[in-house]
Amino acid sequence: MNEGFRLVTPRLLLRRWTAADREPFAELNADPEVMRHFPAPLDRAGSDALAERCDGVFEQNPFGLSAVERREDGRFLGFTGLHHMRWYPDDVEIGWRLSRSAWGQGFATEAASMWVGYARDVLRLRRLISIIHPDNAASFAVARKLGMTEGWRGDSEERPHVVMTLPL
Repeated sequence: MNEGFRLVTPRLLLRRWTAADREPFAELNADPEVMRHFPAPLDRAGSDALAERCDGVFEQNPFGLSAVERREDGRFLGFTGLHHMRWYPDDVEIGWRLSRSAWGQGFATEAASMWVGYARDVLRLRRLISIIHPDNAASFAVARKLGMTEGWRGDSEERPHVVMTLPL
């Protein structure tokens, strides 16, 4: 299912994962600054397992968590896309994680905007959520650029978070 999945933006290709993505993804997930709002950086095995889970979403759904590739040079930047978060299984979450070298260039907003359009126009979803750590100002900025507003706080024992919502 969705083997040839691709979305294209002016600067990015959103696609299924490849074996070549594993090494730069492991570097991204080992970066303490990238992982500051997550429980801990990931070792290579944990990163590879996450890549498998991200791509595996496509096997169960008409969407997934796609690799983000910069079109001008084919560089892997991270991931973005849609999935079901275990805390809110009735909702579809839009999420993103990019390497530090890709921050501040509008890539997360560009990629996530493409997914918002896909969710609205192709999947005909009624809303999206995004689960963000309360201290993650950069992710809040992306969510607001997408038109999301604060829905509720979910200060679970596992991870404090804010659920941003976007009616479609």
